[in-house]
Amino acid sequence: MQRLLAFIEHNLHLILFIVLQFLCGVLIFKLNPYQKAYFTNSSAAVTANINNFSTSVSNYFGLREQNIMLQESIIDSSIYHNPYLSLHYFSDTLEVKDTNAKPLFSMVPAQVVFNSVHKADNVFVINKGSNDGIKKGAGVISSKGVAGIITSVGPNFSTAMSVLHTEFNLIPQINGQEFFTDIIWDNENPHTLTINKINKLEPIDTGDLVSTGMSSLIFPAGIPLGYIEKLIPVKGSQYLDTKITTATNFRKLNYVFVVQNNYIQEIEDQLDETNN
Repeated sequence: MQRLLAFIEHNLHLILFIVLQFLCGVLIFKLNPYQKAYFTNSSAAVTANINNFSTSVSNYFGLREQNIMLQESIIDSSIYHNPYLSLHYFSDTLEVKDTNAKPLFSMVPAQVVFNSVHKADNVFVINKGSNDGIKKGAGVISSKGVAGIITSVGPNFSTAMSVLHTEFNLIPQINGQEFFTDIIWDNENPHTLTINKINKLEPIDTGDLVSTGMSSLIFPAGIPLGYIEKLIPVKGSQYLDTKITTATNFRKLNYVFVVQNNYIQEIEDQLDETNN
């Protein structure tokens, strides 16, 4: 305490000068509209520049992290070990091609600019639209797995139905076998999905990967949906309710890839002819 008082006494004139200068500055900007407006505009400009710089830095490192995660996902995912598929990298797109070098799926990277996880019907918006070749009905994946399906497309932005949506529907595949049943979001936990009515005799267990199957024209087979967390027997029946932990972390959904089947119309036409 004595040292503090001694410091103040020794620097009293300097401290008094700084205080008076501060008060003068406050009075000048408070009592003079021109100086006040100039100071406000200048500070706003500086703040905006700092925020833009900070956002750019964050986006750069975030994109770098997401690209690393995507590469890890490509290495780990069984779809990319499929001998009938090969990967071709370009500056702005990732194309999955067959052995005849015909593009089957193309993937366009995008940034999520809006995302909700707390509603019954959640959506997210990306910064790519029709100007970038995005079409309604295309699938969306994160670096870890399925994220949603494009439902609305504008020139520069598109809206996607999240997996965390009561109307989201996709046939799940477990251990190479598809299950034609419902996969739903419980509208409670943004990390949990439920698959209803799987027979108790099916060879599935906790930790098994749940992914897209061959019945989907929107996603390539083998894209992760999640992992089995819990098997719950339904009383009085032969079925299980299967709890799934989502592969995608929807609370941290920043960068995604729009998956587009380049031959979906031709394939659908073939299926229509077969059914008729």
